[in-house]
Amino acid sequence: MIVRRATYGAALLAAAVLHLAYGQYVTQYILLFLLFLPILSLLLSLPAILTSRAELSGGADVQRGRSCKVRLTVGCRFFLPPDHYRITVEHRNLFLNTAGTRVKIRIHGTRKCEQIFTPETDRLGTLSYRIRSARACDYLGLFAIPIKRSGSVTLTVMPNAEQPVPMPTLLEDSECIQKPKPIGFSEEHELRPYREGDAVNLIHWKLTEKMDAPIVREPQELLRKKVVLSIDLLADYPAQQSVLEQLRFLSDLLIGQNIPYRIRYGLRTAHIGGEGDFTRFLKSLLSEPVRDEKAQPVVGGTDTLVCRIEPQKGVRA
Repeated sequence: MIVRRATYGAALLAAAVLHLAYGQYVTQYILLFLLFLPILSLLLSLPAILTSRAELSGGADVQRGRSCKVRLTVGCRFFLPPDHYRITVEHRNLFLNTAGTRVKIRIHGTRKCEQIFTPETDRLGTLSYRIRSARACDYLGLFAIPIKRSGSVTLTVMPNAEQPVPMPTLLEDSECIQKPKPIGFSEEHELRPYREGDAVNLIHWKLTEKMDAPIVREPQELLRKKVVLSIDLLADYPAQQSVLEQLRFLSDLLIGQNIPYRIRYGLRTAHIGGEGDFTRFLKSLLSEPVRDEKAQPVVGGTDTLVCRIEPQKGVRA
């Protein structure tokens, strides 16, 4: 645009000098034509500029290291497009709190165009994309007028599952006792003499014949200790990634066994009952910079199993 304005200014100056030197009707018409040419260009460009729009879309959550796409669509509804578009897209990682990186795009006369961004997913965090500015230029390239813009894309790069080494025996260590299950069935049973009120379908008929006395199978359910996973993210990024990927592995393990647990992070505690709870916790955690909160000690009794995840060191109680 600077070059075009300089060229137009030089042409206008040359026409003015020519008119002052000769003072003819032809030079006067040339000067007037150059003076009104930008206005004419702007008027002809306005229908295309006013119907132009820039929009961001796409960007679903993705596992670390996998590819994803963010789509920028620019176009107009007028049959004759503007000379060109000038778009600036800004993106940043909210978890790493990095400065926004701006990408400047220049798209020449087209009614519709798509520009694809491929976010870098080698680091965890929430990536935010937004259109910082969007302008369309007239046919002479002298004016850049803002156009409508919409949409912003936010996607989260989620951790992969990394098995802690050494691997903790959470399932075995969290087992407590078995107690009678009030209703329903269970794979675990306890044999006992028949009591008045027991359901007939609980009677163990083969054993009853041998014992000459009614024996019933009483369903048992396993009681577990409360599991608490404690994490600390105040170290450098490689340590943060290691902690979160070990947390992902242990979460998959516990959720796969339908074992609810808690995550202790700084002053916050998240209660995890399923995959949805864990995903919401991760997205909330990765959408802001790490807080300056040291991991608080978790006070638990004999009914609580506390495990602290350490980077590259596995888990310790």
